[in-house]
Amino acid sequence: MGVVPSGVELSRGTVVSLLGRLLGDDPELHQGVAAGKYAELVRDGERISMQWFVHPGETGVRELVVSIWDVHPLGPAAGLRAAVTPVVEVLQELAQATRGRFVVEEGDVTGAPLRQVLDLISPDEDGRTPTGMVLGSIAESAEDYLRRYLAAGDQRLAWLHGEATRTGGPQRLDFSRESLAPLWGWAIGRLESRPADAPREKVVLEDGSVFQRPTDAVLPMWYGRSPLLAPHIWSDESLALIDAVSFYAVECVRHAVPGLSWQIGRGETRGYLYEGQAVLAGPGRDLEPVTALKPLLGKVYYLRNPDPGNPRVPPAAEDLRDWFDAAVAERRTGG
Repeated sequence: MGVVPSGVELSRGTVVSLLGRLLGDDPELHQGVAAGKYAELVRDGERISMQWFVHPGETGVRELVVSIWDVHPLGPAAGLRAAVTPVVEVLQELAQATRGRFVVEEGDVTGAPLRQVLDLISPDEDGRTPTGMVLGSIAESAEDYLRRYLAAGDQRLAWLHGEATRTGGPQRLDFSRESLAPLWGWAIGRLESRPADAPREKVVLEDGSVFQRPTDAVLPMWYGRSPLLAPHIWSDESLALIDAVSFYAVECVRHAVPGLSWQIGRGETRGYLYEGQAVLAGPGRDLEPVTALKPLLGKVYYLRNPDPGNPRVPPAAEDLRDWFDAAVAERRTGG
């Protein structure tokens, strides 16, 4: 959910002031963001975890997005609604103050009563398993998953090369900076959304993580290992492409910066997002391949599903090269 402009961009001063109630003096919020970049802020609480994205515009903010995860989805619904209420109230006030639109699950709820918005996020009822959810588990250890993920690397790259050859795509896959723009330009044309009415189910894992899983689908090995790794909006073929391109892009970073290696994500704080996942670690922040490309994928998604009230910057072949440049620069300087 989030707030998007309705005409002019959101006032940056208003965004910073109101989000300060929830995020405090986080420097990522209060410092300026370079053109083409975005601020990412993470908060982990007793009941909910939040990931905020603040996308700057020419003079203000062109989009504010927050993803919320229920840390204890089998707990009382009232507790979740209480934890989410301050977030909803701030977003409602922000939309009113900036004349923007408050959006939840792609639906416009600007001016809607608080209870109506909360009902979209969490029905006001309790149950051992929330309605519409199924229980799942991750039987594989993080160590075994990392080994399996890396062992499939050559297979991903062979598949990627084969698809590019079959469809007239780029043939240069040598882990160079120069290979990235042609690759992404080709991928943009092939990524397709899953139909909005395609059947899917909500899954709650033993650790309380919740995600949406398409039914009767072919999913990558990482799908559903965390809420961040469940992009149900993409078709099966697109998920395979995301799997291969994200692995290749992060491998390009590994080849460019000495001292980086594939490891199991281990966080020192509760807000760490990649616990137990395959990450490229070393100088700078850990890189989880699929999550790292999320902003680029978002551009393609909105190209396929435009919002007339909030036009986005269209994707470009150079986006992946620019992402690589920023990732390499951060890791060469140590963060």
